[in-house]
This record gives sequence, structure tokens and C-alpha cells, in this order.
Amino acid sequence: MLEFIKNFRRKQIIRDLKAAPRDKRIENISEIKTLGVICRLDNEQNWTILNHFAKVMENQGKEVHIIALQEDDINFVVTHQATTICRTKTDINFWGLPSAASIQDFVSNNYDLLIDTIGEEHFFSRYLALRTTASLKVVYATPAEDPSEIFDLIIRGDGRLELKNFFNNIIEYLGMIKK
Repeated sequence: MLEFIKNFRRKQIIRDLKAAPRDKRIENISEIKTLGVICRLDNEQNWTILNHFAKVMENQGKEVHIIALQEDDINFVVTHQATTICRTKTDINFWGLPSAASIQDFVSNNYDLLIDTIGEEHFFSRYLALRTTASLKVVYATPAEDPSEIFDLIIRGDGRLELKNFFNNIIEYLGMIKK
């Protein structure tokens, strides 16, 4: 019963956030100046891939901000300086909402591209995607999921999200956009 009430409240929050206006725009990857990435801190291999992607984008003159959900303890070091970590034990309330202070730095930026790497329908990532005013929002989804009300570009796959391939797909698809 308690989960039902939580899910009902979360759906209300998402519905209200969907009503907020924003300017949608698809640009070539070379024209993108600011990127936001939503991720989950769960293993060092994924963090290494994400950190490498961020460094490559920054070397191309792009500004990259990362917000990470940490559900469990980790045994690796988060080295990217523009990373915000939301810990479920301290920064997430009873309803699953991150505290305003924990997400303020991330949601206050205007992104040309927002990438959700959580790889499943997750309240945290959907909430943050709706709180930002990103021009283009990208997500990975299985055929059973339909995140089209929140995200503009959906890269579909049958299995678990492979982060390296996901980033390569984003770069490839946005590289096809005419300048």
C-alpha cells in the first residue's frame, strides 16, 4: 500500500513537470556546447567509460556536468570535477525526491544535450530530465519502455545498456545532423 501511494505521488510530480514549456532543438554534435549526464554510480567500469566520455567532450571545448545517483557504497574515486553525487541515504526523501540543495547546481544549467545513462525507467532520472531545460534529451530504452513524453531521442536496445556503445550511438546520430 505504501509503495502504491509513493508511485501515485511520483506520477503526479512527473505530470506536473511535463507541463513546463521548453525549447526543443536538435543540433550537430559539433555545435553542442553544454552537456548534462544523469547516471548511477554502481561500478567502476561504467564510471571509467563515463569519465572518459566527459574528458573527450571537454577536450572538444564542451562543458560537461554529471549528476550521479549513489544507492550503495562505492570503492572507487569519482574524479570529474563537475560531478554532483546524490546519495539515497542522505539526499533523497521519503517520496524519492532529491533535495533541492543536492540537485541545484545541476538543474540550474541550460544544456544543449541531456543524456540519461541510467538505462531503465527510474524516477530519479525522469525527475531530473524534466527539471532541466535541455534542448535535446536522450535516453536508452528497451522496446517495452516508452519514455517519449520526456525524452526527444530514444536509442533502443534489447538488453542491458552498454555505455560505450550508447555514447558512440549518440555521437554518430548527432553527427548526421546537418550543420
